[in-house]
Amino acid sequence: MSLSLTMLFFFLLVSTISVTSSGLWCVADDDATDEQLQATIDWCCSDSGGFRDCTPIQPGGVCYEPNTLKDHASFVMNSYYQELGHTKEQCDFSGTGNVVRHDPSHGPFTN
Repeated sequence: MSLSLTMLFFFLLVSTISVTSSGLWCVADDDATDEQLQATIDWCCSDSGGFRDCTPIQPGGVCYEPNTLKDHASFVMNSYYQELGHTKEQCDFSGTGNVVRHDPSHGPFTN
């Protein structure tokens, strides 16, 4: 197993433990426009957003499917939210993010 693949599995394991322990996730709002979602992805994946590893939502990445703006935005929003302390403000994204209690990676989510 290559070093980068090992690092990816470690990142996913640590992320899963962190997410599970908080019991809260940040996801894109159903009413967010495609433009808002794309802007969130662009910002989160930039140096300004501080979340630089967006490879999981790139083609061939472990979170690429489903390939929708909402799913990709939810991934980066939640990653940002989990890394920076689980506050409602860190899930706002100009009013396009929601904190939920149901793990969105396992079917529909509810607030």
